[in-house]
Amino acid sequence: MEDKEVREYKKKILTLLLRKYQNSLSFQTGTPGKQRPQLTMAKSELAADYEDELDFRKREWIHAALKELSREGIIQVTWPKLKEHIQVHKVYLNFAGVERAYQLLGETPLEDKLRRLKESLSPLAAHPWVWVRSWQRETCARLEERKSTGLDADNPQGYDDLVKVLKALPKLEDSTPKRVFSQSLFQDSKYFEKKLEGRLIGLLRKIYPEELDQDEDYLDQVGIINNPKLTLLSGPLIIRPDLDLRHFSGGLGLSAQSVKELIIQDIPAQTILLIENLTTYHEVLQAPPILPAPVLVIYTGGFPHKSAQKLLEKVSGFLEHHRQGQGLEIFHWGDIDYGGMRIFEYLRRNFFPNLKPYRMDGVTYLEYESAGLPFGEDQAKKLAALLSDPGYSDWHEVIGLLLSYRKRVEQEGIRVG
Repeated sequence: MEDKEVREYKKKILTLLLRKYQNSLSFQTGTPGKQRPQLTMAKSELAADYEDELDFRKREWIHAALKELSREGIIQVTWPKLKEHIQVHKVYLNFAGVERAYQLLGETPLEDKLRRLKESLSPLAAHPWVWVRSWQRETCARLEERKSTGLDADNPQGYDDLVKVLKALPKLEDSTPKRVFSQSLFQDSKYFEKKLEGRLIGLLRKIYPEELDQDEDYLDQVGIINNPKLTLLSGPLIIRPDLDLRHFSGGLGLSAQSVKELIIQDIPAQTILLIENLTTYHEVLQAPPILPAPVLVIYTGGFPHKSAQKLLEKVSGFLEHHRQGQGLEIFHWGDIDYGGMRIFEYLRRNFFPNLKPYRMDGVTYLEYESAGLPFGEDQAKKLAALLSDPGYSDWHEVIGLLLSYRKRVEQEGIRVG
């Protein structure tokens, strides 16, 4: 009977050789090359056991394992002159023995695993979001070429579930609590949180068009939340039937359902001010800034969540059809930093083409720079990259100041008014 130790060394040897095979050009092309996958014993992960002077049996077990594998035609062993069967030089994996090597390990061949992953991702080819389709196309092309994709080939079910999640996201009309989402999709309120949340966040951080700060921000953008969020606003917005929100001097918080059902009747404002940070939003309600009144104030919370996006879409649509050319100005006030500029451009690109920055200019930056917060090289590189982005040409002065002083100015540190 084969010793347990010999079996273990056979597995180790085959694992090392198959790893080299899977990283080789021969594997990627599917055609055996001139050079076989190989390991040099003295430089391999087996070297410590092979040269263990305190336990000579390890070398004997390794030799026995190599002999068994050679007999099956899976490998070929080379020995230095005068040291045959004493000191192994190299071990080669025979291409004809690859299939048998997988069988002995009890593993599915990697090419079959990659084929299975490609099949799992195929439904995303028709996904309504461009960035998901692009990722699917690029990933499947790499899988077809047997190249690294960063996916876990040993967990196909995980990617079946991920595809199920990605297909469901565009159908979410409102922000949905993650456990409600999980229950509706998997009939288990905690399944998404336990099995898929980390994988989805990792993917979103890689392919989502906007770079966000927190994990929950990425989930928020695709409609998954921990708990329902309100959309905050204050000022001249009249909604059907004849309800003027100016009567609520402290502002209002609208639920997702309220935003969904809301029909705008009129926006009798001279100015609309979007605000990034919650503290500043409340300060503005107490001490309005110097802007043409009346002012409609909307809190975005950074990149707006799904319900806030829906409100902004409704406001934008109303203005486009009913307030064109009537002198209404729309501003956004946020942090003077990398994130603040990106949030501004996101709002301008997606909702208000004529959006203007409020107190995010070079003069304001210099006024408050002494109280700013330092940032590191990573942020500096990201800022420098914006200088070559045509979409940020209006920000060159501010970017230059940020790079010169290496400080960011938070909105909460700037006086209202």
